Amino acid sequence: MKRVAFCTFGCRLNAYDTETVRTLLEREGGWQTVGLHDDADMYVVNTCSVTSQADARARKAIRRLNDQHPAARIVVTGCYAQRAPADIAALPGVSLILGAADRAGIAHQVDALQSGELTLAVSPIEEAKTFLDVPITEMMERSRALVKVQEGCNQACTFCIVPQTRGRSRSRRPENVLSQVRGLVDAGYTEIVLTGVHIGSYGLDLDKPSSLLRLIEQILDVPGLERFRLSSIEPSSIDVRLIELMASHPKFARHFHIPFQSGSDSVLKRMQRGYTAGDFVELIGQVTELIPECGIGTDVIAGFPGETDEDFANTFDVLGGLPITYLHPFTYSVRPGSTAESFGDQISGDVKKRRTRSLKRLSREKAEAFAAGRVGEVVSVLLERDDKRGIASSGWTDHYIKAHVSNPVEHSGVHAVRIESVEGGQLNGFRIETDAGSTA
Repeated sequence: MKRVAFCTFGCRLNAYDTETVRTLLEREGGWQTVGLHDDADMYVVNTCSVTSQADARARKAIRRLNDQHPAARIVVTGCYAQRAPADIAALPGVSLILGAADRAGIAHQVDALQSGELTLAVSPIEEAKTFLDVPITEMMERSRALVKVQEGCNQACTFCIVPQTRGRSRSRRPENVLSQVRGLVDAGYTEIVLTGVHIGSYGLDLDKPSSLLRLIEQILDVPGLERFRLSSIEPSSIDVRLIELMASHPKFARHFHIPFQSGSDSVLKRMQRGYTAGDFVELIGQVTELIPECGIGTDVIAGFPGETDEDFANTFDVLGGLPITYLHPFTYSVRPGSTAESFGDQISGDVKKRRTRSLKRLSREKAEAFAAGRVGEVVSVLLERDDKRGIASSGWTDHYIKAHVSNPVEHSGVHAVRIESVEGGQLNGFRIETDAGSTA
């Protein structure tokens, strides 16, 4: 069989897009998926373009694949390919560049490739008007399955180019979402993670408008599902009903990832985020009031144009005072095509790096403190099987902390674990029997 391997950069959304491409190639093209370090006839690189560093990592990977496998075809897709196909075309060994609106035809495009020639299939993003719905019931990851429910974004954050690389918001039909969830659960997946670009806008564009909350309620009712988790969700998309549902439903993982970006109201206004630092603080207060031990992660940008020392100090102080579990700090990078590209008062690289390092230190302190607070508690852990050792000895708590158990099991699943210690931010404990006589 023809062998294909995948190299994915970026977020969970990109990981799901890779699964979509893999499924299309296997079902329509007869390809066999192998590991990235195996010899393959074709390598698919799914790129990210959130920063200039992300672009550089993709270019480096493409060059490395061409050096290591000069006879193999290289297909490049993702946000970088959509944004700057000419950059990709200049790299050696690339056979096909595939845009976001063109992924459905990847099997045909690959079959039509001519030896030694480059095919450019990057349609204007405006042509991506419907959700590419591919029924996926098997994923490369063993225990946790991603389910993409929404694509694109109608917002206009000045630092972001997602609308230019993924198009406008478009939702997946709820019956198709539920069908995939049932199929994944039947296939043995223990945790379902809902993902999208702006999942809070889910359902608004459908013929029969729906909502994210209604979709989650339906997913939680799927028989056999053990755990459900949300990926990143905007502050404006979280209301008390969603928080109450998480607080009350045992399958709903106690974990939010809520982008913050800045603690300066003037910076947030220039970013066009649509909320203030006070609004964010109030939201976190609502979450922790109803879910005191909720794991809360956030994104924050260091060095946005015009960010003064005082602006950054406000950001640091606000985050320092909040019960945040971890931070994802991003060093601001000018994105060609973004509104902020034309902004003056660009921050020097050294200042941006210094601010990013400070945020990373704060993230480590927050993560260590939250983990230390779990010692002595009984927490829910999805233990994932390690194929090399054939046992399930580590995994993630419902509030998204890595955990290891001293008494592993043979199969993946959700278990009750009593935490005994913390080492390097990882929880250590042992599985216990619940009142029902099981560890699940």
